[in-house]
Amino acid sequence: MKGVTHLGDLLKRVWKQHWFLLLVCLILGGGLCLGQFGPITLADAIRRTIQPKVTTAIVLFLMGFSLDSSKRAEALRRPFGAGWGCIVNLGLMPILVWPFAAIQQLPDFHAGLILTAVVPCTLATASVFTRKAGGNDAVSLLVTLITNMSCVVVTPFWLQLWFGRTESFDVLTMVQHLTWCVLLPTIAGQLMQLPPQLARLAERYRRRIGMFAQLIVLLLVGVAAIQAGQVLAEQSNGPSLTSAGVMLTSCVLLHLTAIVVAWQGARLLGLHRTEKIAVAIAGSQKTLPVGLLIAATPGLLDTAAPFLTFPLLAYHGSQLILDGMLAERWVKAEGSAL
Repeated sequence: MKGVTHLGDLLKRVWKQHWFLLLVCLILGGGLCLGQFGPITLADAIRRTIQPKVTTAIVLFLMGFSLDSSKRAEALRRPFGAGWGCIVNLGLMPILVWPFAAIQQLPDFHAGLILTAVVPCTLATASVFTRKAGGNDAVSLLVTLITNMSCVVVTPFWLQLWFGRTESFDVLTMVQHLTWCVLLPTIAGQLMQLPPQLARLAERYRRRIGMFAQLIVLLLVGVAAIQAGQVLAEQSNGPSLTSAGVMLTSCVLLHLTAIVVAWQGARLLGLHRTEKIAVAIAGSQKTLPVGLLIAATPGLLDTAAPFLTFPLLAYHGSQLILDGMLAERWVKAEGSAL
């Protein structure tokens, strides 16, 4: 009985710490199976019901509303950390991705890895992992807000630089989509905190709102997985294990490279250890909803790329694992230094 009880406690602890990652893996696998082997009518109905534009706007509004905006002033008093984090996230990562994109064996993975590198910082987990690691979550909050607002202009710039301009791809249309689905919902969420009553509501239910937003993100993951499964069913040859392994390894190495660059740059700037942690995490993390939204844009590439979303999903999952491990290590290192 003791062994069973111990196992139950262990499973509860694992679920509490990694529930989102576990659900990502479960829904990803289930979506792939449904898309590849399930009824076509059911898969198509789910894809039509869950619209990426609407879902992304809802997620970013909820996360904008639940972010602790009271810490913005604290971060603005020392803007160098947040500024460097933004430079790494949207300025350097689209360049750092080049050697990793170049070694991809599948053109879809090449394009998907680039797309991953040019989207902004994730809204939820950057501050969560920064806080867990003992970092300054005010800095990660500011990086999150600035990159998500500036991506309206910066991300289309990188996309056009990397992919060129196809006949059917309209940059202004993408800017409009990002404005309506990313910029305005994020601003609206923050403005909703201005009335004291709503600010108290956001503070009281911040964790629940964040969890609800993450559950909506899982819907996007499910839709992307179903679509990928349908593509696998239609293609005579899917990605090989070697190409998938190279892609996953590249996602991990890109993330770690960004962390090292962000940390070393913060060290040269003379930032405090808590700010280094925040810059390393927020500077290297990438958001999934915005990436999936852009991936669904017609005319982004000259040719069809059925496996375009695979690097987005792989990067998102691997960053959860890596940053969770790093957060625990940073906390232990700080404790041993005391």
